[in-house]
Amino acid sequence: MKTLFCVKGQDSPLRFAAIQGMALLGCAAIISLFLGVPLVARYLALSLAIGLYPVLRASSERRAHECGTVGWPVALPLAATLVFIAAIPYLTSGMAMLLLVVWAGAVAQLALRPTNRLLDTVQVNGYRGPMVQSVASVVNRNRVEPSLAGSSVAAPESPVLAEESQDLPAGTVLYLQLWRHSLNLSALPATAKGALGLVLMSALAAPLVPGMLAQMAAAEPEATPVEQSSEPVVAERPRAEAELKMPDSYWLWMTKGALTVRWQGDETAAGPLWDYATAEGDSSCAELVFNDDSAYRPYRVEVEADSFFMASFSPMDTEIIIKQLARRGSFSLCGYDFSLKGSTKALKSQSYFEWYLNQ
Repeated sequence: MKTLFCVKGQDSPLRFAAIQGMALLGCAAIISLFLGVPLVARYLALSLAIGLYPVLRASSERRAHECGTVGWPVALPLAATLVFIAAIPYLTSGMAMLLLVVWAGAVAQLALRPTNRLLDTVQVNGYRGPMVQSVASVVNRNRVEPSLAGSSVAAPESPVLAEESQDLPAGTVLYLQLWRHSLNLSALPATAKGALGLVLMSALAAPLVPGMLAQMAAAEPEATPVEQSSEPVVAERPRAEAELKMPDSYWLWMTKGALTVRWQGDETAAGPLWDYATAEGDSSCAELVFNDDSAYRPYRVEVEADSFFMASFSPMDTEIIIKQLARRGSFSLCGYDFSLKGSTKALKSQSYFEWYLNQ
C-alpha cells in the first residue's frame, strides 16, 4: 500500500493501468450510492477527485520514470481520470461511454509506451523503487553466508540499499508528504497560479449551478408581449410559468408544477371536453397513451375559443410524463396522434424541463 505514495519508483504498464482503473471504478461505485441526492453526489465526486489527485499523479510519474517520458503524455491520463470522476453525477449514458473511450485512450498511450530496460532492479507487483529496496535491505542484513571454516560471515550490505534502510513512515504521513510534493507550485509563474486558483473556485461552485438555473427558470419566466387587438377577448388564458413548443406542433405548459399539453385541433365548441372527477365528456380524452401502451389520465381537458385543446395533468405525473416524452416515439390524446421525434433535444433546450430529465 505504501508504494502508492512513492514518487521515485517505477510502475509497470499493468500496475499503472490498474491503479487508474480501480480509482475510477471505486469512485463510480461510491458516487452511485448518492445519485438520489444530486448536490451531495456532485460535491462527493469533487472531493474524491481532489483526494485522489496526489496518488494518481504519483502513479503517472512512476510510469513516466520507467518509460522515460515527460510532458503532456504524463499529464493526460491524470487529467482524464480526475475529470471523469468529478463529472460522474452529471453524465448521461451516452456521455459516459464517450468519456470512457477518451479515458481509456489517455491511459493506454502512457501504459503502452516501451519500458526503459536499462533499469534492472527488483520488482514486486509491478513496482520497483525505494520502497522495495528498503524491504530487501532488511532481508540482506539478516542473511548469513556460510564459509569453509564452518564460521559464518555476514553478507555485505549494498551501499544503495543501506541508504533506504530507515524505517518507513506511516501511510497517513506518506499521504501528507505526497500532498506537499504535489502542491509544490513555486516553479509556476504568477499567471499560472492565478489560473489554477480560478479553476479550483469554478470547480467548487459548479455543483450549485444546475439547481440555481432551475430556480431562476421557475422564478423568472420569460415575459411575452401581449398583442393589442380591437376584438373582445372571449377567455383569458392561464399564465404559464414555462412554455415550450415541441416539434410536432404542440406545446407544453408548466403551472405550479402541473403539466399541460396544448395543441391546435379541429374546430370545436369552446368549453370542457373531459372531466376526470365526473368521468363525463369525450372518452377519447380520458388517457394520454404512449406507443409503449403506458397511459396517464388528464384531470381536465378543455377547448379554448380558438379551437386550442388543453389537457391538464396532476403534478404527481409531471416528471414521468416529461421523461416518457423524451424516451418514446409517439403518443395519442383525444384522437390526435403526435410524433416525439426530436422531443429530447427540444426538452433539453429549456432548462425548466431539462431539470425533470435529470432527476
